[in-house]
Amino acid sequence: MTFITLTTDWGNDDFYIGAVKGLLYSKCQGVQVVDITHKIENYKYTQAAFVLKNTFAHFPKGTIHLIGINSDLNNQQPPICILAQGHYFIGAANGIFNTLFSSNPEKVIVLNETPTLKNSSFPELTLFAEAAAHIINGGQLSEIGTELKGKYRLVEYMPAYEDDSITGSVIYIDSYQNIITNISKELFHQIGKNRKFTITVKKETYSVQRLSHNYSEVESGDLLALFNSLDLLEMAIRNGKMAELIDVKLNSPVTVKFR
Repeated sequence: MTFITLTTDWGNDDFYIGAVKGLLYSKCQGVQVVDITHKIENYKYTQAAFVLKNTFAHFPKGTIHLIGINSDLNNQQPPICILAQGHYFIGAANGIFNTLFSSNPEKVIVLNETPTLKNSSFPELTLFAEAAAHIINGGQLSEIGTELKGKYRLVEYMPAYEDDSITGSVIYIDSYQNIITNISKELFHQIGKNRKFTITVKKETYSVQRLSHNYSEVESGDLLALFNSLDLLEMAIRNGKMAELIDVKLNSPVTVKFR
């Protein structure tokens, strides 16, 4: 069985999801279409990149990932298909792919556009889904686009650090309003060297001086910090909505000071 995933900012109330799924099921025998999420904040491709980056490797190689985020197409933001780590990714070159991969893709194809397609307001249906169907039905990438030669520019947002501190940022806020940072467990222990520490988000009022293993180690309403299943530093309020309660946004600073 071949899988196609959908990651979009469409929500669940419009016809877009049904139209794309209908086309894929009509043109692809035996395919399974999987919704990763349709609740990305509108146009927030960095949020979509985080979700997809931590999801796609759990699918079988050969899976095709369609991305419907900020898909207005133009010369600076063309439609592309990327082959990376045995997976295909189809979407607009709006910056999402620069943060999605940690190494250069095997192949980058700029998809062909007819004059009609260039004026399409729904390229996920008229171009992306058609490209996915072409691949699943055995077509070659060279038949639907032109290969982009050279290295693809990769961007990875890393925390800054010194001997006694790490300064990171919030890179994702989940549906529980827990905040996930770009501070890795490896970096934390590399700089910390088993020293005592204070983790602060926004200001000293919101700080933690110990790591928890799970959410139940603190009382309801208390602030906690832990390393999640991605080995990234996460902060939360048990049974509360941390980001909402203290007005934390994407890119808000998070600092760790060792002593």
